[in-house]
Amino acid sequence: MLKFDINLLFTVINLFLLFFVIWKFLFKPVKKIMAQRREEIEKQYADAEAAKAEADAVKAEYEENMKQVAEEKANILKETRNQAGKEYEKIVADAKEEAEGIIAGARKDADVEKKQAMKQAKEEIADIVAEAAAKIASTKEDPDLDRKLFDDFISKCGD
Repeated sequence: MLKFDINLLFTVINLFLLFFVIWKFLFKPVKKIMAQRREEIEKQYADAEAAKAEADAVKAEYEENMKQVAEEKANILKETRNQAGKEYEKIVADAKEEAEGIIAGARKDADVEKKQAMKQAKEEIADIVAEAAAKIASTKEDPDLDRKLFDDFISKCGD
């Protein structure tokens, strides 16, 4: 059986001493290192979450900026189209105005030419009438001759 002697007491004391030394110099530093590691890991997780939140915020800001850029692009495009439409209408109006001016000038020129032609025709008719009157006045009063002169006058007026 088991004897209780001094060796057993020293063995128990040695065991407690060994446990205390191991606990003091091994377990306590290991626990401390484990706690530091845990804190470091938790800090890394917190940093990762913060970085993720920041990335999400940057992504949201980027998407908002892209949305604003798209809206601005649409507004600029709309404004440009409106401006181009106004410019087109102005060019068309200017072209119509110029065409009307050209037409009015052409009508004026045509009227002037018509008046000149009428004036020239009147002058020619007056010359022919004067010539016919001179011929009638210089000849005797013969009705056949008068008819012939009148027919000559009409044919010359037709030419």
